Amino acid sequence: MKTEQVEGIVEKAAGKAQGIAGKLLGDRKLEAEGAGREASGQLTKTYGDALDTVSTFVKEKPVASVAIAAVVGLVISRLLRR
Repeated sequence: MKTEQVEGIVEKAAGKAQGIAGKLLGDRKLEAEGAGREASGQLTKTYGDALDTVSTFVKEKPVASVAIAAVVGLVISRLLRR
């Protein structure tokens, strides 16, 4: 598990708790901050998931990874020449 995944899970849980606290206290600002923090945590976790998936793919299929990187590099160089 990547550190980004763990950080995302922790941030999401903290945001959820903050949102619940805001709801219980009737503090809309605290509730909104909690929702934002929860969304940020989900985004961080998703980023970690993507890193983990790419890392696993590269370890399992290094030749395919090099080929994909070469194609991406070629496409980017063609786009930048315009």
